[in-house]
This record gives sequence, structure tokens and C-alpha cells, in this order.
Amino acid sequence: MSAVGGNTSLLQRYSQVFPVGSAGSRFTAILKRRRQRHIEALDGFAIFAGVSHEPGAENIWHMNGLKIFQEPALIHLCGINQPGIVLALIPGGKSQEILFVPEKNPDKEFWDGVRFGYPTNGNPKTSKDLKEVRKLTGIQDVRPMGQFDAWFVDLVRRNKKSWGYSFYHQYPDPVKKGGFRVTTTDHNFAFEQRLEKIAIRARRNFEIRSSASLHFKLRLPLEPEQIKDVAKATAITGSAFIETLRSLSKFRNENELSAHLEHGMRRRSPYGLSFPSIVAGGRNATVLHYLKNDEPLKHGSLVLIDFGARYGTMHADISRTIPLSGKFNPLQRLLYGIVLDALRFNQHNAKPGNTIRKMNEDVWAFIENELQTRFYSKGGKAERAYSGKPHGVSHLMGEQEHDGDPHRIYHDEPLKPGWQISNEPGLYGHFSIRLGGRRYAEWIGIRIEDNLLVTPKGCRNLSESIPREPEDIERLIGLD
Repeated sequence: MSAVGGNTSLLQRYSQVFPVGSAGSRFTAILKRRRQRHIEALDGFAIFAGVSHEPGAENIWHMNGLKIFQEPALIHLCGINQPGIVLALIPGGKSQEILFVPEKNPDKEFWDGVRFGYPTNGNPKTSKDLKEVRKLTGIQDVRPMGQFDAWFVDLVRRNKKSWGYSFYHQYPDPVKKGGFRVTTTDHNFAFEQRLEKIAIRARRNFEIRSSASLHFKLRLPLEPEQIKDVAKATAITGSAFIETLRSLSKFRNENELSAHLEHGMRRRSPYGLSFPSIVAGGRNATVLHYLKNDEPLKHGSLVLIDFGARYGTMHADISRTIPLSGKFNPLQRLLYGIVLDALRFNQHNAKPGNTIRKMNEDVWAFIENELQTRFYSKGGKAERAYSGKPHGVSHLMGEQEHDGDPHRIYHDEPLKPGWQISNEPGLYGHFSIRLGGRRYAEWIGIRIEDNLLVTPKGCRNLSESIPREPEDIERLIGLD
């Protein structure tokens, strides 16, 4: 039994700031295992900082609706989903894991609910709050955030090496030799800059290196417990989609469809949505990240839906395109068939050793070739806002819905077993053709997206059960 000891009431009490997913009381042992793997791989200390405030807090008018908002690197290692948390991993140190937390704030808890915090009154050694922090995270050395700066100065002063690590997004540039690609706009870079200013009090020329590449190497292959959470998120997403198909005739506009779909996901998962849903009817589906979701749905057109539920810290990211009339017309079916075949083609190519960049090149070439064979050669005409490639066909998935380095350097890395990737070919524009003696012309956006788990010999489609075949979609809508 784990350190939590099966105490479900404790997990429930802290569920807002310590989301555990399906792992339940085993989550503490999982967190300890993750931290130990990092400690064994590091050649110096590493600092991981959470967000300094809840998203939207910088604007007095902004009410944040995200339930899980923590820096994914930190929540992956200590599980805590609240601002003001810092984790230090120190290989060979007297304490190899140190957790810094804000002071306990009863006024904050009165407004927002229970939070982890360091007691300001009484004896910390007998504090119930600290016992619960230690029990849930598995970290025994818990200190107040107010001690961090002085502690870090002492750490740098005593450090035998001239460097240490912080998690921020800096990666070797694959094009410019000796160069780096750095993200300077997020809290991680701001925290690294703060560490540099503190370190100079102890030693000049002390280097704060990025631990991001090592962290992603350890984090990206999904663990069995994470795969279970992905399966739950996907099942929830699929159930909500099927319900929505069966109720399609009731929806007058994009908002009504979106509300029904999101309600179906939210009522099945306490962790909310992976991202705001895209519900784009007709020409709106040619806008890749359409978020208006407020226009009338036109009978006879297609509607593109990009949606997904979250379970624990894992995500589903699914796209489907459906006919509002209940049946695909001949032009819609022709183009949908091309995208569906591209989806199968790309799934076949998702295997260890291949790269996302190569998959991109191959799948968009496949679509262009099929357009030539099935559409242009039969007199079809198209007007598109792009040439060949409208977007990437795959991205990494994990603790983040779009995981991995933000510069997408991973596109050139060979796929590895355990990686989860999206598979999302699409086709967007105005298409016209004469079929069966009748001319069809309309603005169409089609995207079909599944989630794939890379295996030693290929991949497994984690969203296989969510309908995508045109006959299955038409049967579930059932309007004829």
C-alpha cells in the first residue's frame, strides 16, 4: 500500500489541489518513482517552479475557469495544482527532495477552499497540514517559500560544480550550430532569471542550465496509469459524441451543439475539458482554430468538431466532421473519404524510428495525390488558402494536450514506444464538381483526428471506438 494508505477521504479533501486520476492512493508512489528517475539522471541539482498565480489573476476582471492550471513539469513530479510551489531535486544531498510551499492562508481557504501551506502558528513538527502534504506527495522535507532565496544562496555556495538546473524552455538549435531556441515569455524563464540574480550573491559566473530536454525524455513515454487515464478521457469523449450525434436534429446553432457536447463530457469527468471545443459549421470549418461557436447551423452543410475531455492530467483530443442533414452528399463523401484514407495512411506510418516531420511530408503528399486521382481528374475545382500543407498532422500529447518542447524540435526525433501523438489530417476550402449529372459546390472543412500510442512495433489507436466511418456516423444521426 502506498504512503497515502488508501485514505480516499484525504484525497477527496485535496482533490482541487492534488488531482490523482485513476491512480488513486497509488499516486504517491508514482510521484516518488518519477522524482527518483530524475534524481538518478541528473548531474546537478534541479529546480522546478509552479505558476506564481492562478491564470487570469493578473487582470482584476478575469475569472479563471480552468480546474487544472499548474505547470505540467511540476505537477508531474509532485502532483500539486496550486500557485507558489517550488520543488528542488538534489542528487547526493542530505535531503534529495525539498518542497517549498506558501504559508497557510485561512482567508484564502475561506474563499477558494483547502490549499497546501506551511503553518504560521504552533509547532511545524506536529502540524496536521504538513503531515498531509508529506503523506500525499511523499516528500518529507517541506519548507516555507519565504526561506527559498536564502536556501538557494547557500546551495549555490556549497555546490561543487559551477552549474545547476532549472526547468525552462531552452533547447539546442538543430539548425544553428552552437545556438539555442529559448522561450522567454512564460513563468519558467522569469523564474530562471530570478535564480540567476539570487545565485550571483553566492558565486559569480554560476550557470543555470535548462533541465527541459532531460525532463521531456523521462516524461513523454506514458506510464500504465497515464494510459488508463487517457482511455477514460477518450471513453468519456466518445460517449458525449455519440449522444450528440443522436440529438443532432435539435441543434439550431453551433452554440447549442457545443453546449450539449461539453455537458456530456463535463458530467462524466470532474476534471473538465482538454481545451475549449471547436464547433464550426459550413465555411467556418475552414478557420483552423475557430472559437466563435455562435453561428446558425445550415442544413446540408458539414460541421467540424474538435473536442476532448480530460481525466486526471491526461487528455483526449478528437476531431470529427459530420453532415447536418444526416447524410453526406456525394462531394462531401468524396472529400471525407480522402481524409479518412489519409488518417489510416498516417496511422500505418506511426511507428518507432519514423519522425513526425517525415509523417507530415508523406501524409500531405498522399492527400494531394488522392485529390488529383479522385477529384481534379474528374473535373473538380478547389480554392484553398494554403498550398499542400494546412497544419501539422501530429503533435505530442501527455501532461499537456500539446506536449513536448514548444519549438517542435521533437518533429525530427524518431518516435519512441510510449509516446502519444495526435493523428489529424484535414482538407479545407471551396470545392466544386459535377457528380451523377449534378453540380455540387460548397465551402468545406474536414478534419478527422485520433490519438495514437506508439508501441514497439507500430501504434495503437486509443480512440478507435469513437465513430469515424461515414456509414456509422449516418446511422447514429439517423435522420432518414
